[in-house]
Amino acid sequence: MDKAAQIFQNFLDSILTLIRVLILSKFDITLPEEKESIVILGNGPSLKNTLSENLDFITSSDKKRMAVNMFCNSDSYTTIKPEYYILNAPEFFRNVVTEMWEEMRWRVFQNLKEKTNWEMTLLVPAVAAKSENFKKFSNEQTKIKIVYYNTTPAEGFTSLIQLLFKSNLGMPRPHNVLVPSIFLSLNMGFKEIFLVGADHSWHEDIKVDETNKTTVNHEHFYDAGKVTMPMYKLDGEEYRIHDIFRKLHLAFKGYFIIKDYAEELNAKIFNASVRSYIDAFPKTKIK
Repeated sequence: MDKAAQIFQNFLDSILTLIRVLILSKFDITLPEEKESIVILGNGPSLKNTLSENLDFITSSDKKRMAVNMFCNSDSYTTIKPEYYILNAPEFFRNVVTEMWEEMRWRVFQNLKEKTNWEMTLLVPAVAAKSENFKKFSNEQTKIKIVYYNTTPAEGFTSLIQLLFKSNLGMPRPHNVLVPSIFLSLNMGFKEIFLVGADHSWHEDIKVDETNKTTVNHEHFYDAGKVTMPMYKLDGEEYRIHDIFRKLHLAFKGYFIIKDYAEELNAKIFNASVRSYIDAFPKTKIK
């Protein structure tokens, strides 16, 4: 794309972003204030190795911890006792989901409610405030503080989107829970962010069978082995292969947007995962 076309595209994206913000964003977002280090625990298969060999690094007193999505279903949840927990998938808060998601949502809310006996902040999209399922959950426990955030995609001119980022009115497209996890950690003030369990290796096991059904390995660190199944859209329709690659493209692109934003905030992000396809952040080995 030549320079003139890029400027025009940025102009259109900026206008659309402002419209989305006005319609979708919650304008009174207030995040906790932090300033030190945080470890974000992705649920990729490699986290099992990190928890086994580097638990001291994760639980050290000079770092906070953030867990994501279904981490609370694992035995490690009550060992790690994360100070922060984030839910991002809209299926957690929609009234109409597949039967599989209905069971997964119930299990996560139940485990968060029953297992959490320490003070913890739960970060959830602003749309959760309108969810009857989530309101029921939030009214049944006292240890967890609820903090809302905007998932509104912000695109266009860098100066505009970074202004919206700093105002918590928008973020890079949250196609993977690590995008809002890192983004919110930056906006809370953490200056050093470590990623573990961020494998992002789904593409290694994408299959299309003889009936053109597309499946992906959804394995997490707490699973006994590969979990091969389709990916589903919000309406329950299965993702086709072009949908999956577009979703992956947007997720990996989002990390580079976050990288630039981190540099603007003088913060550092390190990928300490045992294995990971994320190439936006410098990789480091836990010593």
